[in-house]
Amino acid sequence: MNTVVDNQGISRGEDDDQEDPASGTPNNGSSNEQPRKAIQSVEIGVRVLKALMDCGKDGAHLREVAEKSGLSRSQTHRYLLAFVNTGVVEQNAQSSRYALGAFAVRLGVAALARVDPVQIAGNHLASVLEELQTTGLLSVWGNYGPTVIRWIDGGIPLFTSLHVGSVLPVQASSTGILFLTHCQRVLTQPIIDSERAGGLVIDDKELEVQTVKAREMGYASTLGTVVPGLSAVSVPVFDPDNKLVATMSILSRVQDKNFYTKPRIERIRAAAIEASRAIGWSG
Repeated sequence: MNTVVDNQGISRGEDDDQEDPASGTPNNGSSNEQPRKAIQSVEIGVRVLKALMDCGKDGAHLREVAEKSGLSRSQTHRYLLAFVNTGVVEQNAQSSRYALGAFAVRLGVAALARVDPVQIAGNHLASVLEELQTTGLLSVWGNYGPTVIRWIDGGIPLFTSLHVGSVLPVQASSTGILFLTHCQRVLTQPIIDSERAGGLVIDDKELEVQTVKAREMGYASTLGTVVPGLSAVSVPVFDPDNKLVATMSILSRVQDKNFYTKPRIERIRAAAIEASRAIGWSG
């Protein structure tokens, strides 16, 4: 039986959290003691996950996670192994780095989906995509930048590496341009710096031209800059405080040059305005 130390410095066996089959209450070794209000191992596991999140989107080695979580390497490794086995964390076979896994993405998406603004925007997007018979996506600002939280297929199939959980480049995507346009630079600058360190560099003057245009036109567009052969038009969704809460994007193949007609663009803009007003925006 492994031993852990509780918040009062008392050593307890991990098996102490098991329920007493007869009573249905935690068996803590004494009938006079109150049941423990939490399972400490779960709380420690969350500390490990938080530490992993703080290490950045490229993941981290065991020692980094251990340092940030304040645990020993052996204890950290046991928790990480459990998370790997359940899909919450994944480990790169080449670099041995740990990063959040597919199940963690699903948890995050499920949590975001419960937020009313996201649900409202998603419903409006689904409606306009059905009308236009095309594919689209809904994105919000995540820890690593604009993140796809909903993907809706429709119309002609599009072959792309994009999926729920994908992080879009701030400098090179229509979604990213909208976040640059409507969010404070203190939020977006760290992501810009990270992209530039990775080799994606777009001049500040060019970014300013694009953000001014996006503000004037009410939308942003890109032509094959994120995924070759794929073009996109994105529109902003605002909350009651006039803050950008999500972006709605419609996608098409670059070869379909006549897809983005003025009526289609106005329709997706109208859908975003309707969603914003349903959320409480008064603009």
